[in-house]
Amino acid sequence: MISSDSRQKNRRYQNLAVTAISGALYAVVGITTYFGLNFYGVKFWPAVIVPATVAILFGARVGGASAALGIFIADVVSHGIPLLSLTVGVPSNYIAFYLIGQFCRQFNVKKYLFVSTIALAIGSTIIGVGIYLWSQYFPLPFQNELTPMTFIPALYLIIWTFLSEAPFLYIIVPPLVKAIKTRIQVN
Repeated sequence: MISSDSRQKNRRYQNLAVTAISGALYAVVGITTYFGLNFYGVKFWPAVIVPATVAILFGARVGGASAALGIFIADVVSHGIPLLSLTVGVPSNYIAFYLIGQFCRQFNVKKYLFVSTIALAIGSTIIGVGIYLWSQYFPLPFQNELTPMTFIPALYLIIWTFLSEAPFLYIIVPPLVKAIKTRIQVN
């Protein structure tokens, strides 16, 4: 008979493994699918399907941590500014996918669409405001000179981030989660 301590330890190892694998998958899918499209360094990002699916299947902490790890890897590979990723990309991804995992563990499409909209709006706002603040003191990705953003481009950045990710969250994640749930037992 397996003790509850042993089960908790196994669960932690499983969560760590899922976080590492999903983070790596998020980075690889992100790097290979953004096709060079970006707006002020924020990439076209269909890869959001990975941490959204993971957050629903494995919970808020695993989804948030895998998103934070994956975006950090992808950012360092693509623009090479780890501090920017740690201050903007990592927190925005962690918070957005944590929220999805926290409120959508018992998957319901209507609830998921509502929660993912709110979570993506929060994450997009963190990115827009973060990039705006970053640009006041440091060069933006893919630029060599300091060019501080104004409010309007920052607002467009929030809109770009939301619109470039929302269709993937809305169209691909619900059937993907349903397909995975019918084939495997996720605790």
